[in-house]
Amino acid sequence: MEKRVTTLEVRMDQTAQSIDRLDRSITDLRVDMDKKFIHAEEKIDRKFARIEDIIDRKFSWSIGIQITTLLAMMAFMGKMAQFY
Repeated sequence: MEKRVTTLEVRMDQTAQSIDRLDRSITDLRVDMDKKFIHAEEKIDRKFARIEDIIDRKFSWSIGIQITTLLAMMAFMGKMAQFY
């Protein structure tokens, strides 16, 4: 009976050590993943900022071209009205 209890105690100790190793491994994995996600998030934020800048510039150019075209058409129509 004593031998069985000793065997069970040894197995319990081994199991507890295995669980501790797994806990440490999971903790290390979480830390590594957090670092990678933070790094990826920063990269994505920079890319979105660049895209927003590009869209803002293109929108400004588009509005400028539309206003210029409108003014040119109004001037052309004014000139045409003076001919008649």
